[in-house]
Amino acid sequence: MKKTLLSLLLVGGISQAAMAADLTFATEATYPPFVSMTADQEMVGFGPDVVQAVCKQMHKTCDMVNAPWDSLIPSLKMGKYNALFGGMAITKARQAVVDFSLPYYQNAITFVVNKNNPLTISKTGLKGKVIGVQGGTTFQQYLQTVYGNSVTLKTYASNMTALLDLKSGRVNAVFIDKPVAVAWLKKPDNQDYTSEGNIVDPSLFGPGNAIAINKGNTALKAAIDKAITTLKKNGTLKKLQQKWFK
Repeated sequence: MKKTLLSLLLVGGISQAAMAADLTFATEATYPPFVSMTADQEMVGFGPDVVQAVCKQMHKTCDMVNAPWDSLIPSLKMGKYNALFGGMAITKARQAVVDFSLPYYQNAITFVVNKNNPLTISKTGLKGKVIGVQGGTTFQQYLQTVYGNSVTLKTYASNMTALLDLKSGRVNAVFIDKPVAVAWLKKPDNQDYTSEGNIVDPSLFGPGNAIAINKGNTALKAAIDKAITTLKKNGTLKKLQQKWFK
């Protein structure tokens, strides 16, 4: 396995190497192509590559930890991790409890539906439908704000579980990141499904995905911001997007 600046840790498996690392970054690794685990328990994806590049710019050694989404911010505030990454969009609610780096990616959102049961993406078209969405996310907040009681939301711990329920007919659509949808739709077993809509709404989703850090950690924020600025200028972020979001 190719050596990198980052070693990989699983939940509950903190080693002596982790204790020696300069920084620990955490995410929920169930979100390909943003972040996922291989069969060899290696964390891969756009997010891990961004973290590797940021740490290289900062001349730091960093670990990446896979943890449940709902536990990330509480664990960050407790000091278990130094930073969070992945689909961590900047929102006013999150800004009240954590600080954010400069955004490194602006995402689009879409509905995944069955081709045999097409939907019109509107309040009228979705009225009475059951929509799957990962709980505790800006996507859930968006659906609640835009569609209110006209739809029924079914929340999940992960997007992959929601997509399985779509295939089982338990929900009419799943609301997820477009790159995640595109990657899932490319798989041979998912040819009966398609994506509908290309939603970009900074007023609800925020200015983009960023790295979250503890309130008041100005030194780490400044270092990460400097690294992200460099990665934007030298084209690294663009290359990573082209690599993972084909």
